Amino acid sequence: MKTPVKFATASLIVIVGLVAFMVRDNHLVDERNPSDPTSSSDANTIEFYCAAGMSKPVDEIIAAYQKDYPDRKVEVSYSGSGTLLTKIRAQNSGDLYLAADSSYVQIAKEKEIAEESIPVARLWPVIVVKKGNPKKILKVNDLLREDVRVNLGNPEAASVGKKTKKLMTNLGKWGPLLKAVNARGNFKPTVNEIANDVKIDAADAAIVWNSIASQYPELESVKIEEAPIGVVTVCVLKYATLPRATLHFARYLCAVDKGLNIFRKHGFEAAEGDLWDERPNIVYFAGGLNRHATEPIISAFEKREGCTVETTWMGCGLLVSKMKGGETPDVYHTCDASFHTMVEDRFGKLINISQTDIIILVPKENPKDIKSLEDLTKPGMKVGIGDPEKTAMGKLTIDLLKDEGIYNQIEPNIGNPFPEAPMVVGQVTQGALDAGLVYVANAHAQRDKVKMIRIDNPLSSATQTYAISKTSKHKQLMQRLLSRLKSSTGQENFINAGFEIIENPDSENE
Repeated sequence: MKTPVKFATASLIVIVGLVAFMVRDNHLVDERNPSDPTSSSDANTIEFYCAAGMSKPVDEIIAAYQKDYPDRKVEVSYSGSGTLLTKIRAQNSGDLYLAADSSYVQIAKEKEIAEESIPVARLWPVIVVKKGNPKKILKVNDLLREDVRVNLGNPEAASVGKKTKKLMTNLGKWGPLLKAVNARGNFKPTVNEIANDVKIDAADAAIVWNSIASQYPELESVKIEEAPIGVVTVCVLKYATLPRATLHFARYLCAVDKGLNIFRKHGFEAAEGDLWDERPNIVYFAGGLNRHATEPIISAFEKREGCTVETTWMGCGLLVSKMKGGETPDVYHTCDASFHTMVEDRFGKLINISQTDIIILVPKENPKDIKSLEDLTKPGMKVGIGDPEKTAMGKLTIDLLKDEGIYNQIEPNIGNPFPEAPMVVGQVTQGALDAGLVYVANAHAQRDKVKMIRIDNPLSSATQTYAISKTSKHKQLMQRLLSRLKSSTGQENFINAGFEIIENPDSENE
């Protein structure tokens, strides 16, 4: 009678093991078929916290999404951006958060509760008045007049209130405006309430987003010359139990031919969005040097985003030839920036990812007692390099040797160059070569079997770069992949693969 007990115990262990496997980084792994985003599940409901000023387009987008994907459900809560963020932090729950100003998403990132973020639209504050502007309000100073009742958004609750306070503080007018509101007006928690007050004659003027003003035919807007442009941003929260399902809806919301069309219809200036694709297919060209560090990041990205990244790993010289032959990937991840300049007209902003140096690689015992490049010029020395026509490493090696003035002396010892750096490393570890000129990252995995000799020359350094194609239909998706590569986890991958992490010359929001 003991067998059933053993069987039950074993079954319990298996179940506990499966649960432990499914729960990672406080997320429940999305078990549904990644190629079928409409699979039915009780957990398909997305908990969406959205700035109140976006309610009209967002309601319409949710209706369209649930019509296209009837097994999906989106439950939305509207309020001020600040109020929603406070609620999310207090409850430690929610899947998606849309703020009317990106500063709130930045706060969420700093508090480590926001993960992927996508720009939705651009907006700016304006003064809104009744049609015909009966009080003749033409500038900010007119809001200070004693005959004008002015309402503003609460800076602690509404993004438009926060933006207004910052703008007026910069203009030196926050104190007088605050006094005017306290004397003759009110602060409201959402932008819709402020605009509605003007509509029903509860206020003569208010400062709202330009897109909100366009939604009220009874009102007209007055431009504030100094008003800065804000960005409506949506982000996936770290509490999302099914991040792939959440990202599926977020991509729909931000697709140029889906959600963004609806935002435009409601008077918003939409951001640049991706074309809608239920499961996007991305073409990723990358120098083979990057494969060991990058491949795990791409694999995790595919699973989380519900997309396919079609990778081509080979020498940058070959990749450039493919591009000049007519192929254009969504992303080009180089072994060195010099191989980007050959096709730079096809790509957008260049981002530095990592750096690695060319070194002299010799067997662990270094039987030829090689200490410098000069030693490679000795007669009979067997030296391996990469093919300069096919690899960035080979081209940079030739440039380095010429700069050192010893290329002609070393050339007789080189023989046929190798099409891939790992082949050079293999030949050195087997003793078939006395030395090889490769990157540190090429040799890192074999570091216990070889000795690396540094070269003191600026040309020995290679910078790996990332650039998104100007013609890609999925620029936002590729920007999120870049964020994964530049994240602390991504950087750790590169460091563990023998790369150094370098900063970009100018800051960018990644």
